[in-house]
Amino acid sequence: MLDRLGLAQRVVLIIAWAMTLIVLGLYLVSLERPAANFGWFGYAPLTQASFQTGLRPWEQLLIWIGLIIAWTIGSVLLLHRRATPPVEPSSD
Repeated sequence: MLDRLGLAQRVVLIIAWAMTLIVLGLYLVSLERPAANFGWFGYAPLTQASFQTGLRPWEQLLIWIGLIIAWTIGSVLLLHRRATPPVEPSSD
């Protein structure tokens, strides 16, 4: 099915794939760690300093690197032109 798409249509699919991965990445990075909002820590004076919410920076980096790799693989597979086998002339 993808073989019948033109280059412009493939580029549109790649952009849509990128936007989907960006939304997924923003969602995943915005998630909080379960332990950060557990218990009675909300009234402690140094709550924000002692109990970080959200993912650590290296975890966020791994998420974005994984999504960039997924986008790259999807783009290469979509833009890769499959070599068509040469047609041999019939000997009639």
